[in-house]
Amino acid sequence: MKTRSAFYILGATVLGALFGHVFPEAGTAIKPLGDAFIRLIKMVVIPVIVTTLLVGITGIGDIKRMGRVGLKTIIWFEVITTLILFIGLAVGNLVQPGKGIDLSQLPKADITAIASNTSKVLDAKTLLLNIIPTNIVDVLAKSDLLAVIFFCIMFGIALVGLGNEAKPFLSIMEIASKASFRLVNLVMKVAPIGVFALMSATIGTYGIALLFPLLKLIGTAYLGLAVLVFGLFPLVAVFLSIRITDVYRMIWDLMVIGASTGSTETVVPQLMQRLEKFGVPTYITSFVIPAGMPLNSDGTTLYLTIAGLFIAQAFGIDMSLQQQLMMVLFFVVTSKGVAAVPSSSMVILLATATAVGLPAEGVALILGIDRVIDMARTAVNVMGHVFSCVAVARWEGVFQKGPVVLDGMAASSERGSLSS
Repeated sequence: MKTRSAFYILGATVLGALFGHVFPEAGTAIKPLGDAFIRLIKMVVIPVIVTTLLVGITGIGDIKRMGRVGLKTIIWFEVITTLILFIGLAVGNLVQPGKGIDLSQLPKADITAIASNTSKVLDAKTLLLNIIPTNIVDVLAKSDLLAVIFFCIMFGIALVGLGNEAKPFLSIMEIASKASFRLVNLVMKVAPIGVFALMSATIGTYGIALLFPLLKLIGTAYLGLAVLVFGLFPLVAVFLSIRITDVYRMIWDLMVIGASTGSTETVVPQLMQRLEKFGVPTYITSFVIPAGMPLNSDGTTLYLTIAGLFIAQAFGIDMSLQQQLMMVLFFVVTSKGVAAVPSSSMVILLATATAVGLPAEGVALILGIDRVIDMARTAVNVMGHVFSCVAVARWEGVFQKGPVVLDGMAASSERGSLSS
């Protein structure tokens, strides 16, 4: 992927916003183009994850080692998620983005579809059971990543037990993995068109005027995300003995693409390749990144806390420290069960707000600007995956610092090249 690809997508984002503002009806009318692009991305991501997971897990070749990697990954996810939630609490209480908001000026979006999915994240028993698929074809069709990952782990263990008998199947999986990565490259060629349509439809539907009453919330969210990128992550880089500048240089264009498309899925293949060049073994990246997509979205985690406080402040609800801690606890739990749910971050927010006594109308008020904030939090999610992979590799003692992989990197021979 070359630098110009990132700038094409960024330019399409800006032009799409302008087009949607000047021609709102036309901007809304071209939304199917954006929807088609998202469907293409979703079409690609499952083949990439399944093939890389199976190849990576069997590449470990040791069931005990596999379990150790999985446990360390989960521990890292929980520690970093909890820390980020508390950072969100600190920023939200300090800035207080909901104070002084005139609720009468804010249009309410329809949250019926979102509300229908909240039950999926409030029932802990159902949440745990849903991780175990009853029909692998069904969860593949729904892109339920947690269930897919669980199946791949169990199937990978079975393949390891077969030894040499599994080699023909693994050869097929390696070929399928390379083909999947090439397919990603084909899909990304139309990314500027899809991004233009998505941004045009968003602005055409809600209007730029919607942003002004909620600028304080947008600014607070961006401030909190900046604290992660320029505050927390540099400290984590020191802890992991890597240069934060190397990380910035390695993935800045992937962050731009993730932000413009609003989806981490668009950059997963390239991110895996660059991390492998950076020194993280394939079996680590092929497990940690897919697992991190539903379980470790750092930018989304921070925004949820700020948005929860915003709703409380906007409606004049004085949340005690105990209530805020309870909200954080709900976010820790609910954020793990909605990988296959549309508008997952808003579902988590609505479910948690309802559980701690905040008005559901607050989610309806901020739904219109979710796309604007989603751009920044998706970029931060991309960076979070880098530190998760390096942390687990360091913990396993297998991280071997390689050269900094700049944008325009050629794909590794293992994956098959991605021409730009």
